[in-house]
Amino acid sequence: MLAKLYNGLVILAIATTLAVGAFVGLLFGSGRLTAERIETMAAVLRGEYDEDATDVTTTQPAEQDEAARPSGTRSAEQVRQALVSEQLRRASLERAARDVDARQELLGHAMQHLLSRQEKFEQDQAAWTERRRKETAALRDVGFQQELRLVGKLSPKLAKEHVIRSWQKHKADAVRLLRGLNESKGQRILEQFKTPEEIDIMHQLLEQLRLYGTDELAAGSGTTSGDAPD
Repeated sequence: MLAKLYNGLVILAIATTLAVGAFVGLLFGSGRLTAERIETMAAVLRGEYDEDATDVTTTQPAEQDEAARPSGTRSAEQVRQALVSEQLRRASLERAARDVDARQELLGHAMQHLLSRQEKFEQDQAAWTERRRKETAALRDVGFQQELRLVGKLSPKLAKEHVIRSWQKHKADAVRLLRGLNESKGQRILEQFKTPEEIDIMHQLLEQLRLYGTDELAAGSGTTSGDAPD
């Protein structure tokens, strides 16, 4: 459970990083975010930005320079600045595109790693479940062998009561128990079935013994949760 939660948080973090990177790339591509604006924002965060001083120092010399320059010189400078800005914009777009591709590739690797971990977790869980099933079956078989020995030493009357109660709780277990006893012991037990209800149970027990191992009665009685079919 913790592994799934951790992997989910990793994917969410990667997706968030990709979204932020794509948004920044979009701002660069649209021209809304430039190197000058980034530097201005950094200066504001550092407390070095003075709006009035910047306006005075940047606008007045620029206006004076523009007034002192001929119209032809201003046009050439504007063209040069436009070309430089276009080159910077294209470079920013290419860099943003490369960043997006790299993040997508990283996300793909992360997803593949997550799928591999999930597959391994499911395989380990299936292997653990199979081991537990085999261990439970082995323990149940040991207990069944001990039950056989003890029932074989009981008097036929007491053994009959045990078989009847086993039949009422789990028919397959009663059939398996009677089948495991030797024939002479089983015969002496069945001879104790005297009332009509007991004789009916005896009839069903013998019928299930006849069907044991066929499609009508599953082999491996005592290892399933359902009753043997009537």
